[in-house]
Amino acid sequence: TDTATPPAAAEPKSAHGRAKAPEPSAPARAPRRSPAGAVGPFTAALAVLHTDGVWLPDGTCLPLPERLEHAGHLAELVHELNLGTATSPRTSEPGQLWVTPEALLELFDLNPESDELDPAAWLGEMSAQTSGSTLVDGALADGWELGGRTAGQLSRWTRIWKGDRRGVFIVLMSLIKADPSTWPTLADDPSPAVFARRMQLLADAMQFPFKVSAQTTGLDLASACRVKDRKEAFAPSDPCPPAEIPNVEADHNWVRKPTSDESRMRFVHAFDRGGSYAGAVAGLEMGIGDPEHVDGAVVFDKKLPGYWLIDRESWEDWRVPHPLNLRADANDGQVWVTTPTMEIASELGLSPTIHQAWVWKRHARVLDGWYARVRDARAALDTEDPDEQAARDQLKTVYTRLIGNFGSEALWRGRKGYAPERRHLIVAKARANLTRRFMQIGRDSGVWPLAVTADTLLYASDEPDPVKAWPGLDKSYGRGFGQFRWEASGLMSEHLQYLDPELDDMRSGRWLGKSSLSTEPLE
Repeated sequence: TDTATPPAAAEPKSAHGRAKAPEPSAPARAPRRSPAGAVGPFTAALAVLHTDGVWLPDGTCLPLPERLEHAGHLAELVHELNLGTATSPRTSEPGQLWVTPEALLELFDLNPESDELDPAAWLGEMSAQTSGSTLVDGALADGWELGGRTAGQLSRWTRIWKGDRRGVFIVLMSLIKADPSTWPTLADDPSPAVFARRMQLLADAMQFPFKVSAQTTGLDLASACRVKDRKEAFAPSDPCPPAEIPNVEADHNWVRKPTSDESRMRFVHAFDRGGSYAGAVAGLEMGIGDPEHVDGAVVFDKKLPGYWLIDRESWEDWRVPHPLNLRADANDGQVWVTTPTMEIASELGLSPTIHQAWVWKRHARVLDGWYARVRDARAALDTEDPDEQAARDQLKTVYTRLIGNFGSEALWRGRKGYAPERRHLIVAKARANLTRRFMQIGRDSGVWPLAVTADTLLYASDEPDPVKAWPGLDKSYGRGFGQFRWEASGLMSEHLQYLDPELDDMRSGRWLGKSSLSTEPLE
């Protein structure tokens, strides 16, 4: 395919079709070709089809194909451009063609009738419009086959193939709601070229493309990183009784009243622990297959991932939250906890009686490969470049949504990846790691937290500079997984109202003042 710059009269549009300021054209180049049967090299992971051409991640704009009548021609374009992602020396993921809303309207005469539709209705209307259209029927008549739940329609992501040719993905951007929390790469309404670059940066960093959704990408990446026993390791679990308890393990959310000395200090500084959940994955043993129930006399074995039914243990140190974070709804003074919680209990000198357990005799560090890939990708994207920052934020959706959806009844129950016990283990280990850190800081410096949440520690200080006020070790301050960095600050005089758990609106003992802090430097 010959390359060309966009026609001079073409007005650059955003990835969602609105006009954008013109961007400098990149030098045109011909796409690379792969030898037959080879995994790579590929030209790129994706391209974006717009009204003015086909945009590649390096800024090249190729002219629209002469034949662009149906979805099969879109798939042919993916093959011709040699799009895809090499995920290992022997494996790869299919290429993707993203179609902007304006391209869908102008090239195929398809567009939702209303801009006010909610995402579910938008998806239904747009998919329905593709049914019976030339876009779909022409492809079916030409021998192409479409994946998806509804036959004869295109959806947000549609796999399309013909004969023994590998399937590729067609993505309709009309069906993507650019919510910043879900789609950081689309949040600032980028041009097609910028969006393509961001998604390529993400694919390069992960060595895996974003596909279908954040949670699907996370699970498929985890599966790709677990070559040995992959099928068994991610088979859907049939939860044992304690795994059915939604919050059998939960984050800290605690506050205490300052001492007289602390209340006279001028400032409070909050420090955020980066990648608290993802960092907890490293080295975490997870069960494979079904657990074994042990009743009667039970001895704790920290090598076995599982659930342990223990007596509630009291905690007398008012300076920190109860390290086991035991739920208030425990029956008969007994409560289920997971292995990481039992480990931290032992480290702190607690020895709760165990009445029964569910443990996995077969286990492994199932997500270690996934953790390493995500950790390295996050480090690679941690720069000042706006596109790499957007890709890094998109990466965050990948690892947070995977962990959250291990226990999702609505999305995953009965399907690959469903394992609520894994989420419980990760939450418990993240909380235990946070406990270890604030206990170590307290022992070393004599400085104890005023409040603790899932990934935030709040400290009192007379130092206005939060970096200098950090009471922990230098090596634990930074931007990596498990390290802390400044999050926000406030004046002690203004924040005292949030530091009394006996106030009427604070009887739960939770810290409700985090949102009142400022991210602006203090004078």
